[in-house]
Amino acid sequence: MKSNISQGDKLVRLTLGISILLLAAFTKLMWLGIIGLIFLITALLNYCPLYSIFSYSSRKYHKSPFQAKQKKKTNH
Repeated sequence: MKSNISQGDKLVRLTLGISILLLAAFTKLMWLGIIGLIFLITALLNYCPLYSIFSYSSRKYHKSPFQAKQKKKTNH
């Protein structure tokens, strides 16, 4: 399983998952609890099966801002 969830996406999923689980606990709606668990599990695994079905990834690979910048070579 290759990670396809960005850190921002993970934070949103964790927040929604916990909120929905709390709501489910107070309203005693089992189906709502299942939806909350799905959000939490996908966030903890950093993997969303729906994303992979549609070949989508919210994770973007950027160079680290802490790496030294390379100088461009000029031909004179």
